[in-house]
Amino acid sequence: MIRLSLIAFSILSVALAQPPTTLPDGPGKELVQKTCSKCHGLAGVLRARNSKEGWTNIVDDMFSRGAEGTDEEMEQIVDYLAKNFGRDKPPAALPKINLNKASASELTDALLISKVTASAIVDYREKNGPFKKWQDLEKVPGIDMKKIEREKDRFEFEEK
Repeated sequence: MIRLSLIAFSILSVALAQPPTTLPDGPGKELVQKTCSKCHGLAGVLRARNSKEGWTNIVDDMFSRGAEGTDEEMEQIVDYLAKNFGRDKPPAALPKINLNKASASELTDALLISKVTASAIVDYREKNGPFKKWQDLEKVPGIDMKKIEREKDRFEFEEK
């Protein structure tokens, strides 16, 4: 019983220590989660701020690249994003990400990179050892360093 309580406490402590990375409740939330998280994480949504027209352009672009949904669903997504992530809303603070501990899915969500790129980072790290600085990611085949540099202030490098 005590052991189970300690495990539950440990899990709860970790969960409470993490900054919120979920979307606000409201009509369209589930649709945004379902549609947008197929290709990338939601961290970009949490920090982005756009007008309704800006969100319309972004959603149109995503649908032209393969996001699936009806015109009505696309409109619901735009309305949700404009209401919750409009220009008048302050951007959310994003958590640090440890490049030497994060899984591929955590990297995908946190850095807004593809699953292929995130897997390449993890594979490189497992074969070559821990990263010491963000510039070490240049050695990972196929990585877009512009995206990486944009997030460099969020990186931690504590080893496993």
